[in-house]
Amino acid sequence: MAEPKYDIYFRGEVLPGANDAEVKAAIAKIFKANDAKLAQLFSGKVNTIKKAVDKATAAKYQQAFKKAGAKVVITAAKVQESSPQELKTTTSKTQDSAAQVAEKSWDVLPTGSDLLTSDERRNIPDVEIDTSAIKMVSPFAEVVLDERMDPPAPDTNHISVADAGEDMNPNRAAPLPDLELDLSEFSVAEAGVPLADKKEKIVPPAPDTNHIKLV
Repeated sequence: MAEPKYDIYFRGEVLPGANDAEVKAAIAKIFKANDAKLAQLFSGKVNTIKKAVDKATAAKYQQAFKKAGAKVVITAAKVQESSPQELKTTTSKTQDSAAQVAEKSWDVLPTGSDLLTSDERRNIPDVEIDTSAIKMVSPFAEVVLDERMDPPAPDTNHISVADAGEDMNPNRAAPLPDLELDLSEFSVAEAGVPLADKKEKIVPPAPDTNHIKLV
């Protein structure tokens, strides 16, 4: 069986803690890239660095990018090299499975990448909004309306002023008359006189103990 091969991609990702300018300078030195090529490498789009390389070569590129402070993406090659015998037995199936391989090839895109193609995006026309009536002024400027509308004065015809001391509630109910009490049957005792009649002290009878014997 042939040795597995790997594809190498770069999306312009910088490792945490690395300086962007230093990483770009290191990558430019590795690839001897000019400004245009460097801008393409760090555009956020997927850039193919190498395809179908062996494991040792893939590890070499991984270490070089890591040393530069960048993150490289290494995936199993979509098309692996085969021996002559394997090529002989699989040639008839290559065309039929090519579409399936493309459909099953998934990858993780970096943050901010476009997930939809131009054909998959909805074409939403821009909405024209009339902003001619909107004015931008300084937050410290005094806003003066073009037409100041004063509120109408309230109607006070039903309000009158009473004289001082006048009852503000003329519909008040008449006060109840004083309650007349007949106190002719009541008298006031002198100081020290008992208020209650003395009652004869009742002594309870002695109990009958004739039926009780001491033994």
